[in-house]
Amino acid sequence: MIIKSKQAEEHFDRGINYFRGEFYSSALQEFNQVKKIEPAYPNIDFIIEAAIKRNREVAGQLTTFIEENFDTEIQDLSDELTVENSSLLGPEVKALLKRGSYSEALRKLKEAESVIPDSRPLLMLLGNTQRRLGFLGEAEKTLQHAAHLFPEDSEVLNNLGNVLLDMSLYKDAEDVFRTALRLSPENPRLLNNLGAMRMQTNNLDDAERLFRKVIKLQPKWDTVQKNLVNLRRRIDALDADIEKLRAEFFKHPDYLDIGLALGKSLFFRGYFSEAKTTLRGVLKKNPGLVAACFYLATIHEMCEETDKAIEHYHLMVLKTGKDNTPEFLNYESLMKQEFYEEALNELKKVAILELDMAASRINLGIRYFEDCQWEDALRHFEAAIEINDTYPDAFYWAALALIQINDTTKAKELLEKAIELNPDYADAHFQLGMLLRSKAKKKARTHFVKALSLNLRPSFVRIAQQLVGEQK
Repeated sequence: MIIKSKQAEEHFDRGINYFRGEFYSSALQEFNQVKKIEPAYPNIDFIIEAAIKRNREVAGQLTTFIEENFDTEIQDLSDELTVENSSLLGPEVKALLKRGSYSEALRKLKEAESVIPDSRPLLMLLGNTQRRLGFLGEAEKTLQHAAHLFPEDSEVLNNLGNVLLDMSLYKDAEDVFRTALRLSPENPRLLNNLGAMRMQTNNLDDAERLFRKVIKLQPKWDTVQKNLVNLRRRIDALDADIEKLRAEFFKHPDYLDIGLALGKSLFFRGYFSEAKTTLRGVLKKNPGLVAACFYLATIHEMCEETDKAIEHYHLMVLKTGKDNTPEFLNYESLMKQEFYEEALNELKKVAILELDMAASRINLGIRYFEDCQWEDALRHFEAAIEINDTYPDAFYWAALALIQINDTTKAKELLEKAIELNPDYADAHFQLGMLLRSKAKKKARTHFVKALSLNLRPSFVRIAQQLVGEQK
């Protein structure tokens, strides 16, 4: 039996909820913390792989300097390394790197560091090998030291920016990339990496501008071509979602789930001002909507509006009744001492959004169903099934919508699936009996009898009793 620590559980829970809310970079950060705390955490490697895949699908294949050039330009630096007039270190490290023996290369480099601690090629190699092995904190220290020694070296800064980006320290990464660009304004790798960083922070139009500038400088660079294709795919998908959601929300201003979805899509598109306005409007109509508090807090945090982020995370914690936890007490103490960044980090430990996107879709679909908008209702029920195919309600309501548009064959399949997931689903048994009663009377009667033995809603009981009586 694997014993899971409380700290690892907390990071995992936050990661799962970020993942469900499509905040994949934040989810990945939490899952990596789980791996660091407890390497044997159940399925963590698979979950990290899934988070990486989804993050790349959303943000584009953000291949940056290290991934593309580690095995060429960075390895070539090893040829410059000598220790105590020895020429053996360079070829040895280079061979280890080519074989993928990064741990052994790291050991050799650490030995060399004790002899030539201020060597530029050594620090570059050491920092990048540490990054390859996932030792991001150590890589940052190594490259910060290199940046202190060589403050005018744009390549050192570029590598430091990459590590900070891996650590999700977006503001610090952007500052480093922009400093490097002032030194080398036409450096395509720097422009590409800054574009990757802007994608991660949802500034999609700025990212597109940077990628297009890189293509002008280096038209045949496949990495940037792919980045731009992925970025345009992301922009087009979000623009389509926003157009559809705007129209739906205008038509149904009281359907607050639509407003939440619109606010989130606007945020992912980089339309921060409109996203905040939309979410504030949703929250005004229903102050109890914790999800609106969460999205607003996240936007304010990304826009570096720490006071507003704290305000909405704080409100969220109060609404979820988590204000008596040790983390919240730590947050209050840090606020009194005016350590606002530290207080925000502590507050976020308990400001966790328990997202159930499938249930939200089902509830929204029911609203459309009640308004006799069958196609729109079906769309939301099918979306719920795609998100979570273990909810019997999603299959049941999708079947009812299909019955209304005369697709009884598919409806029958979905009702059977709902019953498979919940054999005691009384209403599903009743509806399946209604579908079968003209062509399979015995099967229909079996489902009616089963429904009557369960907690069938009263409006269906009378009909089921009558039909069972007729089939005796």
